[in-house]
Amino acid sequence: MHALNILLRLLILLTLCWPLAVRGEEMAASPASAAATAPPETEAHVLRVYNRPITTFSSPFAGYSPQDRATAAALRISRLLEQDPQAAISQSPSAEGMEIRIGGKIAFYLRHGDIDTLGGETLAQRSADARKALEAVREDRLALADPRELLKAAAIIAIATVLLVLILKVLRRVRRWVLVRSRRYIARPIASVTGRYTGTNARTLAHFFRHLVNLLVSVLGLFFLYSWLSLVLHEIPYTRAWSEQLNQAVLGFLESSLLAVLGAVPDLLIAGFILLIARYVTRFIHYLFARVERGELQLGLFDRDTAATTRRLLAFSVWLFAFAMIYPYLPGADTEAFKGLSVMVGLMVSLGASSIVGQFASGMIIIYSRALRVGEYVQIGDVEGTVMHIGLFATKIHTNLREEISIPNSGLVGQNVKNFSRLASGGGVISTVEVTIGYDAPWRQVEAMLLEAAGKSRGVRRDPAPVVYQTGLSDWYVVYQLRVAVDEPRRKFEILNELHGQIQDTFNHYGVQIMSPHYLGDPASEKLVPEQNWYAAPARQDGKPIAASPPKP
Repeated sequence: MHALNILLRLLILLTLCWPLAVRGEEMAASPASAAATAPPETEAHVLRVYNRPITTFSSPFAGYSPQDRATAAALRISRLLEQDPQAAISQSPSAEGMEIRIGGKIAFYLRHGDIDTLGGETLAQRSADARKALEAVREDRLALADPRELLKAAAIIAIATVLLVLILKVLRRVRRWVLVRSRRYIARPIASVTGRYTGTNARTLAHFFRHLVNLLVSVLGLFFLYSWLSLVLHEIPYTRAWSEQLNQAVLGFLESSLLAVLGAVPDLLIAGFILLIARYVTRFIHYLFARVERGELQLGLFDRDTAATTRRLLAFSVWLFAFAMIYPYLPGADTEAFKGLSVMVGLMVSLGASSIVGQFASGMIIIYSRALRVGEYVQIGDVEGTVMHIGLFATKIHTNLREEISIPNSGLVGQNVKNFSRLASGGGVISTVEVTIGYDAPWRQVEAMLLEAAGKSRGVRRDPAPVVYQTGLSDWYVVYQLRVAVDEPRRKFEILNELHGQIQDTFNHYGVQIMSPHYLGDPASEKLVPEQNWYAAPARQDGKPIAASPPKP
């Protein structure tokens, strides 16, 4: 059934292409100079009766255009053949050129202006051809008016149709039988030739053989369909002219197609040569910038961070330039359909690519300004994580929550980016911890406790050393800010977690509450720190610890 469907589709394609080929042949037969230079009212026109071309009028006569002459001649021919179906058809010279008569009455004139003298055509030859065509029209009309001829044609068409169906069914069964036998015996020749049998070889050979059988069956089916179509068209008097021109039309179509393919070969060779050069240029670009990415080569304007993007951009530019060069050499590039398609595609791209161009430009800014590098730990807006990929359109970040977040480059350019890794090698990344303690706790003691807690935390750098700042003297408490340097930005949360725990343990150990006091009225006594408690442990004075017991709870 599959082969039958393919054959029917080929038949439909042949049927659709054949009138186009006939029309192309008629246009080729008409005088090229007249069709190219004459205005529409004086263009050559074919006289056609019962689908059969009789002759071609190329010049006006007595104020009538070639089309008017053809229309009037077709009406006179139909009227004359209707009056006398078996009228004799003759030709005779006259002052106007050549007269074509039906039953002794003038059907139309052929003039010297209708003849293609450059092609070696003569008026007598053209008149003889027109007379023979009219005789064939007369026979077609007689057959169409004879019921016996119509019944005979119907019987022949029915028999031919039944035979065609039987032949297609036989081809289908033969195809199935051959494919079944090929599956059964296909492994044996492989083993005899190669000395071993593999399933891959068998499947490959079976696949190739199946396609070969399908091709042969399709060709045979197409041949029988073509023969059936030619017979059917010939048995119908109204389409008999099509049957007579079918071989010429199909062969002419194949010939013109083959000539077009052969004519396009030089241009295709040039296009192939351009593509070959582009391929080797891109391979050299890939080789060169791959060495830059590995650090084996140094180029002044490019480094390892921008080498991959530059390589892709240069390769894309080379291929774009190559396709622009081969465009004029493509078959049909100068046709209006090809130009219209190019304009439509360009319009669609221009309307839909505005945001893409913005993303691309933003990606170029990010990559070549080196604002980010792969592997750096950054914070972009509310997103904090490690940069895993910087593309031309989006940047991908992996967070500590095992999430992958893709940020469009246009949005990335418009935000503040905190880069924790860029300066980490020169002293780590500075992180802060703030606590608010009441005024009754000595500030020296609070500072010493914060520094002691920082010294006990793992991941906090000793150089630069931790430092404490009093960033605010609020109404009821002092704001202390502990600044520490962290070596590994990705472990910032883990290190700060341990630091927070050490701060709580240290303050509990020395009996100082981490609390911001709020009250409604002044206390009974002033909340002051006695001078003897200014250096409460673990605070130091002049580098020596002051002996002081922690306050009682």
